[in-house]
Amino acid sequence: MFQGNTTFNTGEIDIHIRTYRSLLKSSGSVKISQLIDSHLKMQSILHEKGNRPVVDIASFIYVLLRLPACMSNIKNIILGQSYSVFDKHGFKKFGHWKEVEAPGRRRKMYYDGRENLTVYIASVTDVDDMITLLTAFQIEWNKFHRILAASPDIEKDIGKILDSEDIVKIKNIWGRKYQQILNAIKHKSIDFTVKLLSGSYVEYTKATQHWWNHIAAKMKNLNIEKRPIYFVSSNTHSLMNLLTKFALNSQNILLDYLHKSRDSFLISLWKEIKSGKSKFHKEYFLYYLSKKYARTHQDFQGKKLLYARQIGIHHIPAHHYLDIDVQVIELNKLKDERLKKSEALILNIDYPLGWAAYQVLTEIGQNVDNIRGIYIMGKAATLNGQIGDILIPETIFDQHSKNVYVITNAFSRSDLSPHFKSGSILDKQKTVCVKGTFFENQKIVEAWYSEGYTIIEMETGPYLNAAYEFVYYNRYVDNQFINLTSTPFDIGILHYVSDTPYSKAKNMGVRNLSYEGVEATYSISAAILRKIIDKEAGF
Repeated sequence: MFQGNTTFNTGEIDIHIRTYRSLLKSSGSVKISQLIDSHLKMQSILHEKGNRPVVDIASFIYVLLRLPACMSNIKNIILGQSYSVFDKHGFKKFGHWKEVEAPGRRRKMYYDGRENLTVYIASVTDVDDMITLLTAFQIEWNKFHRILAASPDIEKDIGKILDSEDIVKIKNIWGRKYQQILNAIKHKSIDFTVKLLSGSYVEYTKATQHWWNHIAAKMKNLNIEKRPIYFVSSNTHSLMNLLTKFALNSQNILLDYLHKSRDSFLISLWKEIKSGKSKFHKEYFLYYLSKKYARTHQDFQGKKLLYARQIGIHHIPAHHYLDIDVQVIELNKLKDERLKKSEALILNIDYPLGWAAYQVLTEIGQNVDNIRGIYIMGKAATLNGQIGDILIPETIFDQHSKNVYVITNAFSRSDLSPHFKSGSILDKQKTVCVKGTFFENQKIVEAWYSEGYTIIEMETGPYLNAAYEFVYYNRYVDNQFINLTSTPFDIGILHYVSDTPYSKAKNMGVRNLSYEGVEATYSISAAILRKIIDKEAGF
């Protein structure tokens, strides 16, 4: 245990966090250029070449995946927790701005077509995330600018800066705007200004409350508050796909889409699966394909949602507050005779980022009478496994509260092994729940590893701080060793590996998770469903 241990010195990281949080709180607006020095002093693993003159392409690609393509035009970023916060501060018409997305980060953002971007933030973690993303983006963009500004031939010189694989990745991210954004890099440097409209805990709480009220109103006929709840934090496709099997009934359509896509990797993988040469599941592959197909075929997604409703799966999109979609699943409508008399519901949320997990679970706990299980699926970095592996923790250190939690994990290797054949299952692991993706450097990671901490992720600590309040009479505490091995509800935590910080070639900045996480994701989802169904059948 390393709570309070000075050998785990996060001094430069803590200074950086305090710097921008205090500036945002005191003045309401901050120039990103003010934060560059403290950002670079962190020596983040995700930005290891930040203070070198060469472009840190791994970091740049990581950021490009998590910010919208319109960033080449943006000067001002405005952060707020809810529509009412924006309205109160004079942004009455931003709802008519164009909604923009980032491929690697789920967050509601709106662009006015000129220089302004408004961003919904769900918690202080969102502020941390946006600040570090914007700072890394500005640093690397301006390096790129200095190189390309003197270039007479961008297309020729870009090959001297990036290798062909990186160029392909950037083209895939920017799409048709690739040439336009390259020209923008050549002709201008950037200096973002960030304004936080309200940083109060009350506003985050209000936003979460409005989020829950919207769910309760949409599902009024189900009387959620009075029914037993199994809480699941995962995503909005895997449980639905496993329960509806809609993709399996659409196999011909999906395979036709696959072959027309000319995606050589997926086509080759399908041939291996079909011939039995691959350990990957045919079912999981079709589910993955259906998700890609649904992005460009709204009618397919609409038919799936309609069928899901008919078997008791209700999808509630996020609305004006937290960008967290929800599914409510009626267990007594599933095809299992043991559940016909069940009153229980599964409340599945699209997993939140960082501290929003505490806010969401606390809000749910304050509004429902009976929680029978808390099941968390998330992606994580590992210090001892491989991408696509499954990790089962039993000890969690939370950087927010400095608490060390010990749990009896509801899941064991035997729960996963029937479903998962393509990687390793590592149990009895120890987790560090960090404040943000940029807040780790080599020394800190090595110190964690020396103490046996092998998982790095962002949600488990906040979830357990909330779970603590379900059991004890007070709010969560700080700097304590907390035993949660005996609780009146299940606590089940499973991670799939998306990143290996010790291997730079496997850093999420230089690659996408792609298909590597699919087997683990669906295996974990299948294990969660089996656990809930078996547990509920026993009541």
